Amino acid sequence: MGCSTVRPPAPDAATVIARVLPDCRRRSYGEQIYQRGLARARELGAQAIETVVLASNDEGLRFARQHGFVEIQRYVLPGDTIAFVGLRLA
Repeated sequence: MGCSTVRPPAPDAATVIARVLPDCRRRSYGEQIYQRGLARARELGAQAIETVVLASNDEGLRFARQHGFVEIQRYVLPGDTIAFVGLRLA
């Protein structure tokens, strides 16, 4: 149904990414995955929380913004055409 990534704080911000398969969305799985990732990041001592979402992922961006994240950067990796959006929990 989904998975998450929790990157430890470096130096103060941990990265929490929650992913849910399209057929499993809108059933609270994303919320559960996100909350577990957020708790783990805080256990690791994160002073700030960041996430990364593909710019083409409207649902992911909406989810992040609804949870208090604000955009801090956009970047395109070499060879890619779609930007990644870096967001930080306000």
